[in-house]
Amino acid sequence: MTVRSRLDKKMDEYALKLTTSMDFDENIFYYDILVDYAHVIMLEKRGIIDRDSARKIVLALKKIESEGFSSLSREYEDVHEAIEARVIELAGENGKKMHTARSRNDEVATCLRLFARDRLTEIMAEILEIRSVLLKKSKMHLNDVMPGFTHLQYAQPTKLSHHLLAYHDMISRDFERFLEVFRRTNLSPLGSAAFSGTSFPVDRFLTSRLLGFDGIVENSMDAVATRDFLVECIFACTSLMLSFSRICEEIILWSSEFGFVNLPDEFASSSSIMPQKKNPDTAEIIRAKAGKMIGNLTAALTIYKALPFAYNRDFQEMNRLLFETLDETLISARVMTGLFEKIEFRTDVLKAKSSKGFSLATDIANLLVMKGVPFRDAHRIVGELAKLEKDEIGAEELADVFEKFGLSLEIAPEELDMFARPENAVEMKRSEGGTSEDNITSMIAKRLEKLKKDEEILIQIKSSIENSLNDLVGEVESFENEES
Repeated sequence: MTVRSRLDKKMDEYALKLTTSMDFDENIFYYDILVDYAHVIMLEKRGIIDRDSARKIVLALKKIESEGFSSLSREYEDVHEAIEARVIELAGENGKKMHTARSRNDEVATCLRLFARDRLTEIMAEILEIRSVLLKKSKMHLNDVMPGFTHLQYAQPTKLSHHLLAYHDMISRDFERFLEVFRRTNLSPLGSAAFSGTSFPVDRFLTSRLLGFDGIVENSMDAVATRDFLVECIFACTSLMLSFSRICEEIILWSSEFGFVNLPDEFASSSSIMPQKKNPDTAEIIRAKAGKMIGNLTAALTIYKALPFAYNRDFQEMNRLLFETLDETLISARVMTGLFEKIEFRTDVLKAKSSKGFSLATDIANLLVMKGVPFRDAHRIVGELAKLEKDEIGAEELADVFEKFGLSLEIAPEELDMFARPENAVEMKRSEGGTSEDNITSMIAKRLEKLKKDEEILIQIKSSIENSLNDLVGEVESFENEES
């Protein structure tokens, strides 16, 4: 049963149901075992417990690890107590030494950081995949013209490659956020005990190194009291999901009346009654989940906002928010990668609609300015042309408006052609970051180079963690070899 050293009576049945975290602690079962291994190895190396006791505890933990979370009793408040009770069952009196110089406060904080660390690196890897796909698609559609929008109205012609690069850059910033969050998350609280440290001669740097952390959260109270890393994890996920949601909104629109894309069958569904339908369900679900992530972030902030130092059980309610948010963001990222890998853009439709709504009005106004007409006057003149409600304007319409305004401008047909055709207008946008082919080619090249550097950073992060955990496994195996 739950440890209740100074309490004579059992916990009320409903009070236990209210306070237990066993319904979601499976998320950190594996990480709790890792923390136990590192802690026991450290205790033995520092002479706090003897080698034989450490060996019996480690072997018990190995058995629990192989049995899995489902074998643990649900009578306990949390996975930490359940594992410790099972260790005592298997290792006898020696098992009671496992929790020496440790509190559940630093234990759970460490487990949460390990869980978050792994999910963050998985999500970062998926973000890199999405970026790679977007850059590949940008190269594929380098000069495919499409309509651009403001206020969801046809505004100016652009290029599909330029639009996809905007997606890429938004998601690239999300990668940077995850990287920063990872660096603040990958620090060890273990060894801080309840909050004031311990009188035992523990080696916090050893356990940190064995668990693959980059260092420790030095102040022992801060180590157990802070959950800002958890809030940041949820925020980074929410930011990424907002990026996904905006993209999904466009995919939903583009697959409908706009007719800009063909949805891949693998990421669509059919109607239960209307056989002709191909619904963008995955994009809609991701759009909805973004809303839920905002709710999770709000909930985490609200729980956290007024908690006194050091540990409070309120933290437990934040844990489930972390687990759900990271897991659902990872799944959403994987879906987004697959969706963009297989989606087909209807370039013929994009081109045909690129001049819709007189989207070349600004370009014609610019032409007039280059002929000496003040921009505000040019704006009024072209506004008159817009009243004709034509998608494209020719020399005859232009001459009529000039006459109305008393202008005697000579514009050659080839000049008008340069500004009044979408494929020419986009090439005229040579300002930094604009839609000309040279600009876009340069942007793709720079982003491919940045992608490669980010991939190398993530490889180094994963390699460092893997090497540390291999050392931990080696230490564990040394106890197993002694038995044999």
